[in-house]
Amino acid sequence: MDEKHKRRPVIDPLLLALRSRRVLVALVGLVLGGLTALVPELAAVREELLTLIVTLTLALIGGYSLEDAAVAARQQQPPEDLRALVREVVSGVLDELGM
Repeated sequence: MDEKHKRRPVIDPLLLALRSRRVLVALVGLVLGGLTALVPELAAVREELLTLIVTLTLALIGGYSLEDAAVAARQQQPPEDLRALVREVVSGVLDELGM
């Protein structure tokens, strides 16, 4: 059977998104924010708690993004003659500046 026939057009993208650490952190932050808003005993500190939850959620998402970018950068192979490429770029910039 063809692989295209096994795909589910709505469910498969949702399952892929739920495997992402960023999406999971965002969903947990959303649930925590909702619970904080619903508990009446937290009315006095609700704004501070919501600010803390949003800040921590964004910090985690940013950290995961930075980690993924570092892994992607490590996997890239540098050009064969990096020194010549840098010289070419620098001389092109100097030529544009008229130096």
